[in-house]
Amino acid sequence: MDTSQNFNVLEVDTLKTNKLDYSYSNNILDITLNNCKTLKLNNSHSDYILNTTDYNMDIDIELTSQKIGTKHRILITNKQNSLLIHCKYDNDKFKGSCKINNNSNTINNEILKNNLTKKIINITDEILKNNDIIFIPTASLGLNNGGYIDLVYIGNNNCNIPITNQVGYWLISGNLIGDIKIPKSIVGNSSIKMILTLYLLNKGNKKKIICGTTKHPTTNEIYFNKIENNNISLFLNLSYIIQLFDIETSLIVYNSETYDSSDTNNLYNIKINKNLYLNPSVDGFISLKDIDTNNTNNTKNTLSFLNDFDRTVGIGTADALDFNIQPLYNKTITDYKKLNVIQYKIEKSTIEIISGFFNIIDIQAYNNSTENTITLPSSIIGKYNIFTDVENKIGVGTIYNMY
Repeated sequence: MDTSQNFNVLEVDTLKTNKLDYSYSNNILDITLNNCKTLKLNNSHSDYILNTTDYNMDIDIELTSQKIGTKHRILITNKQNSLLIHCKYDNDKFKGSCKINNNSNTINNEILKNNLTKKIINITDEILKNNDIIFIPTASLGLNNGGYIDLVYIGNNNCNIPITNQVGYWLISGNLIGDIKIPKSIVGNSSIKMILTLYLLNKGNKKKIICGTTKHPTTNEIYFNKIENNNISLFLNLSYIIQLFDIETSLIVYNSETYDSSDTNNLYNIKINKNLYLNPSVDGFISLKDIDTNNTNNTKNTLSFLNDFDRTVGIGTADALDFNIQPLYNKTITDYKKLNVIQYKIEKSTIEIISGFFNIIDIQAYNNSTENTITLPSSIIGKYNIFTDVENKIGVGTIYNMY
């Protein structure tokens, strides 16, 4: 065979090629079960990608850099239990926006345009300006495989390192993936006990309720409750089981249905004040619930929280009359003392951690109608405009959102 063959030049009118993108980075930090609780990121970790290599972790990340331009990306590459991001310096806060996208495999009973179009705002500029932590409590609320969070340190308002009382900002942005069952409407039902979970930060001087969720016990439909300065909005027409979730330990440390004051392992307790505004000189706080049979009724509540607190039902029980909780729709109220507010406090080993109010709203009064149903979206459900099927707007035809 002749090995010295000649080939003519190949000519074509159009040559179609596929673009090849290639990049390489060794700035990857794996988050594992061994280090997920002790991650401290400084400016030497700038441009690092934090990759979750293990499953079902409770991740705790501390941001220690105050160098302008420091940036990190967190990749949720496996389903995780919880994610906590906090700052080393007290004058560092977060601002920006982070969206939760519902898992496209989730089937909704509600009539929605499309699962993929549900962009749920979790964190906005105004809300984050005073927040020093980011906390996502469960996988279903944004820690499914495929999400990411970007963090960039931008310093104070002039993009300088903050000094004295100035505030420095971490700019947060990202897209997370949840598995969320969104209630299309809320119907008053005293026979079903909704699960109210309060997420408590109890670390040094930082003591507050970060967020609260209400979940249906059988359908698992869930939404955020509106919380302002530890004051929590609830519906009179529902009954609640209250759970207290400790962010530091990722444990439920209190359950109103199982709290037993005789059990020394129960360090946390929630108490409510039955003497509010009537006799402030007397401590009127009693346990929200206590299954200890030796405890007297003088120191524990015997009503189902919250529907049994309606003092207008029947002749009103003696315990219900300690509180001025009643439906407002189409009624004339003359006594505004304690009207539809319940003061509460959270204790650990009998020492008060935080206090606030349960703000009680009747569904009919809120809707200004005789219907015992509230339909989302609602400005009372989710300060963050989360778990609503459309964005809340201020006025008709305006572009401004209400969060």
